[in-house]
Amino acid sequence: MGIFLKIFGIIILVFGIIVIVFTLFGMSRFLSFLNSPYVSNESNAMMPGMSSAIIGNIGGVIGGLVIIIGGVAVYCLGAIYNSVMDIKARL
Repeated sequence: MGIFLKIFGIIILVFGIIVIVFTLFGMSRFLSFLNSPYVSNESNAMMPGMSSAIIGNIGGVIGGLVIIIGGVAVYCLGAIYNSVMDIKARL
């Protein structure tokens, strides 16, 4: 059971890293849009709905971090379970 939890924790950890990487790629495309040399005469250079895109990207990074923390917690649970079973076997 402990080995299963450790493997499952590593899989969750990798999934969280993948979520963060894909979210950052999306943010880099958005940031390149902001750095474009085109200057608009309008007072607001951002397209409508872009503020929600920024919030979504930040939410994706925070979600990825939560997934990583969950993966580390499951991995640690597996390690603790193995340690407790080893201690029980010695007694």
